[in-house]
Amino acid sequence: MESWVAIDFETANGSRASACSVALVRVSGGEEKETFATLIRPPEGHDRFEARNTAVHGIRESDVRHAPTWRRVWTQMADFIGDSPLIAHNAAFDTSVIRGANAAIGVRNPTLRYACTLVLARRTWDLGSYTLPRVARAAGIDFSDHHRAEADARAAAGVLLAQQRTHGVDTLDALLESARVSWGRIHARGFDGCRRR
Repeated sequence: MESWVAIDFETANGSRASACSVALVRVSGGEEKETFATLIRPPEGHDRFEARNTAVHGIRESDVRHAPTWRRVWTQMADFIGDSPLIAHNAAFDTSVIRGANAAIGVRNPTLRYACTLVLARRTWDLGSYTLPRVARAAGIDFSDHHRAEADARAAAGVLLAQQRTHGVDTLDALLESARVSWGRIHARGFDGCRRR
């Protein structure tokens, strides 16, 4: 039975290392099985909260004062993810947060495969815009709490399942093949983006 994990981050500022919230949603056999979500105290040096970011997601410095550090959260995330591939809407952003936050605390890149529902949406539906709310509507998902990590991760998971249905497939490999999209990868040397072939 195929299992994968949808992920979404919010950040405190323009630094990709400034993770302040994350949510993970495990999907197995086409159904949501479990979730993990937490606020995060961003790594030192990347922990200022900029007004424009707070205006988007509503998280303030005071909200994360007693939150777990990135080091602790990453350990929990790695346990949750295991060997499963990740999916995200605009995965280039979310995977860059993993790389950036780990680099900020001296942790090497994990080895992960990932797929991007934004890249896949461009090969699935003809839309004027491919923002998560617009793609969620195209996928028939009721979605109104954009920029809350758990809501965004759930929406991305629903979008991926809708993309599989639209392409008439039931695995990530088959979806990527049908859409002519390559797996993205994080590895010791850096990363390879999920992109159109």
